[in-house]
Amino acid sequence: MAANKFWKKKELSSLEQQVGSALTQIETTITEVKNLKVSSVVDYTAKINAKKQVYLVLIPYPCLSIYNKISSKLLPELEKRVKATILVAAKRTIESKWVKSHRSQTRPNSRTLTSVYEGLLEDLISPSVILGRRTRVRVDGTKFYRIFLDESDQKELEHRLDAIKDVYKVLTTRDLEFEFRRDDTFYQKRGAKKVAKK
Repeated sequence: MAANKFWKKKELSSLEQQVGSALTQIETTITEVKNLKVSSVVDYTAKINAKKQVYLVLIPYPCLSIYNKISSKLLPELEKRVKATILVAAKRTIESKWVKSHRSQTRPNSRTLTSVYEGLLEDLISPSVILGRRTRVRVDGTKFYRIFLDESDQKELEHRLDAIKDVYKVLTTRDLEFEFRRDDTFYQKRGAKKVAKK
């Protein structure tokens, strides 16, 4: 049953079987999970020296829209069953500017390094939304990125921020700092149902 949740993969590791069986159990309560597939599951606990288990679940890019709709319900349920911090991100590819099969071929913007890194960060902090980002330079010349998140999501995100910061650093070599602030402008939260106009 766990193998059904994986995209084009037959041989599963024990960790992937654990996550796959947890997802099949969640299907009974959250029906949208039936359409969600997983590419692979990676254990980042040793790489980032975390006290609690940290797993990165990679999903195929076409499944990202499904995940965004149910992320606020799915993540707490999955963490409860697996007993670890779960981070979910879409599997994206970075293409070189210079590798071309034809002279007139142009690289899509979604395959650039900047776009992939920004998309990865948005996936990791889901279901929250990035309100702003700043690039800061320290006195010694090293860069770090200050990310502003919505104050209303602080309770949900606070216990996961260290894991997000460390995993993002391993994947991209970029340092992050998070800040929470109140956002007065209206925006729709990911996965929220649209309110019908009267």
